Amino acid sequence: MKAKLLLLLRMGLQMGLMGLIGMIGAPVGLAETSFDVVLKKKFWPDGRGVLVVSDDAIEFRAKDDERSRRWSYEDIQYFDRVSTQEIIVLTYEDSGWKLGRDRQFRFVLSGGEFTDALFDRVSRGIGRPVTNRVFEVREAVEMELPVKHLHALGGCEGTLLFTKNEVYYRTSHARDARQWQLRRDVDSVWSHDRYHLELHVYDNNRREFSRAKVYKFDLKRPLDPEWYRGLKLRLYELNARERSPIGR
Repeated sequence: MKAKLLLLLRMGLQMGLMGLIGMIGAPVGLAETSFDVVLKKKFWPDGRGVLVVSDDAIEFRAKDDERSRRWSYEDIQYFDRVSTQEIIVLTYEDSGWKLGRDRQFRFVLSGGEFTDALFDRVSRGIGRPVTNRVFEVREAVEMELPVKHLHALGGCEGTLLFTKNEVYYRTSHARDARQWQLRRDVDSVWSHDRYHLELHVYDNNRREFSRAKVYKFDLKRPLDPEWYRGLKLRLYELNARERSPIGR
């Protein structure tokens, strides 16, 4: 009996050691996060499937007759977190019925949330400007400006918040809210008088991604000229650093 117990104990230790070795030797950072989703379409029935987010790709595993797709991060032209339940992926794939316009895919999650941590993971993988409409201000606010964001027709009211590294537009119109990183997303700022401010940012401009999209704001109180000058200098230095030849 004693011999059997010793044998079982030895086998258990060996199995535990093998499991530990397997965990140590396993690749790090290959975890996947998956959601049941609906692929929304304008003129055709919606598709259903599973959206899988990994460290190197986003994959749609379709059900029924829909075509599954997998995009490595370098194949994603633009990514937009509309809400914690909705995302948009702009690809380089041509849309035939739209005369070759780049094709985008809009997914609505049936359950779960596209969290901040997951969004940060995807944006780091893509390494390009992205859009985030769901955010918490994570740094000390240096300047706060009550504004009206001018749309093509009408507009919405909110607040521009500037921190050392980011700009936020906070508004009750959730789909118009934005978070921009100064280093990555903002090309320039412009003001022709103390009651107007423009942000030129890289946004979802299909086939014109290198051109900035202009967000125009009416300011409810006058712009501080010294702060504005400092912001322009900071952006100039960031852009000059980004555009300098490699190795300099």
